[in-house]
Amino acid sequence: MTSTGVPVPVTLLQMCSNSKEIRQLHTQLVVSGLIDRRINAGRLIASYVACRENLEALSVFHTIPSPDVYAYNTIIRGLTLAKCPHDSLLLYNELLEGSLTPDNHTYTYVLKACSHLKVLSEGKQLHAQIIKAGTKPDTYIHSSMITMYASSGEMGFAECVLGEFSEENVLVKNAMITGYMSQGQVELAHQMFDKMSTRDSASWSAMITGYTRNGMHTEALVVFQEMMASKTLVNESTLVSALSACGHLGALDQGRWINVYINKMWDDTISVSLGTSIVDMYARCGCIEFGYEFFKSMPEKDVVTWGVIISGFATHGRAEKCFQLLDEMVAYGTQPNEVIFVAILTACSHAGLVESGWLYFNQMTTLYGIRPSVHHYGCMVDLLGRAGRLAEAEELVSTMVEEPNAIIWGSLLAGCRIHKDFRRGEYAFKNLVRLEPLSGERFKLVSHLLADTGERDCVYELRKELSDGNLETTRGSSLIEVDGEVHEFVASDIDHRRYQEIYSVFQG
Repeated sequence: MTSTGVPVPVTLLQMCSNSKEIRQLHTQLVVSGLIDRRINAGRLIASYVACRENLEALSVFHTIPSPDVYAYNTIIRGLTLAKCPHDSLLLYNELLEGSLTPDNHTYTYVLKACSHLKVLSEGKQLHAQIIKAGTKPDTYIHSSMITMYASSGEMGFAECVLGEFSEENVLVKNAMITGYMSQGQVELAHQMFDKMSTRDSASWSAMITGYTRNGMHTEALVVFQEMMASKTLVNESTLVSALSACGHLGALDQGRWINVYINKMWDDTISVSLGTSIVDMYARCGCIEFGYEFFKSMPEKDVVTWGVIISGFATHGRAEKCFQLLDEMVAYGTQPNEVIFVAILTACSHAGLVESGWLYFNQMTTLYGIRPSVHHYGCMVDLLGRAGRLAEAEELVSTMVEEPNAIIWGSLLAGCRIHKDFRRGEYAFKNLVRLEPLSGERFKLVSHLLADTGERDCVYELRKELSDGNLETTRGSSLIEVDGEVHEFVASDIDHRRYQEIYSVFQG
């Protein structure tokens, strides 16, 4: 017993750093009979939850004859964080049936569970219970409520929740910004951010992450630079999003600067997530060897890290290196997943290694029990199409359990164009038109096939349909970084402020 009256094993629980230590103290609590006191059992559950040992936490919870609200809150929180929100809701109903009164912590965790499940009806019921309980506007409850409504696309309800606060609340407005961004309402998020008199790290992070997820990478980096100039403390989430933006834009100089900043300012060991983002940035910017060196220096790697480096080498046409890394990954003790095999099959496709592609496609199922998805079939059809083995590609498509999508038929059509197979190309095109009737890209591809096979009249009709039918097409674009600034060029573009100088160089 400590001087505060708390048993020593219970005090030591707060100092545990791993599940092995918790289990040793768990044994002491059982042997001494201290586990029979609800407060001690609750603290043991909290320790298991902190180490993400939710099955152990549930086991302890079910031994408590009459769990109190603290025990319920702890296990509901653990299950929500462990992405078991359905179980969290079941336990919440059990709490209510036991005539216990939820507190603010309960509402916060259960609202988060509703957000994960996107169950608007249950979320509204919980909102009504909170009002009935007379709960005053609370930062954490109402932030979670806004997130719940936003996850179901109900931004009108979210705005009503925000309206309950008479004074500015930074955390609640951060939730609104995240909600607007999640629904693609970027301008509303931007307006709210601009009007905030006080911003914290999460405010900036919500904007930068939101821009990145909406594909607005240039805007994300602009806000990141403004954040750095404001001297606001940068968190890991912000750095991950900024690195992602650099990778998508090919902004190598800015990506390198962020890497140096992390090395200089990060006192703790770089997390697996942040390290993976650095590797991904270098791979996307064309510096795969820099990415590989950083990858090798990481003390810990997860399946996502391995996937990023294998995908990077696949994009760079280094198939043999991908195969080597797969072997190293398995030896490291990490089981490959679906994404890893998409990268491997992509590497085979880029290198034209048909037999290796078939080998890994079959191994995926026989050795690792992974059912091929439409993405794996797409890689194989692309590989066979590039190699001119169009009959095999067509036969593979016919064996698919799922209905082939536009990726599959597009890959087959591309192979038919390369090898001038008009019959199969026409068949693939008809299926594409059925799936994507407004995609002008498909009409352009088949017009090239027809031109290559000498069908000039058909080409004219297709191109006329393309121009008259308001079909969607994508113009080619490229990005270049000059003095830290990223410039985008689009085919036939005259919007760039220095386009006259650019065209004068092209024209000599």
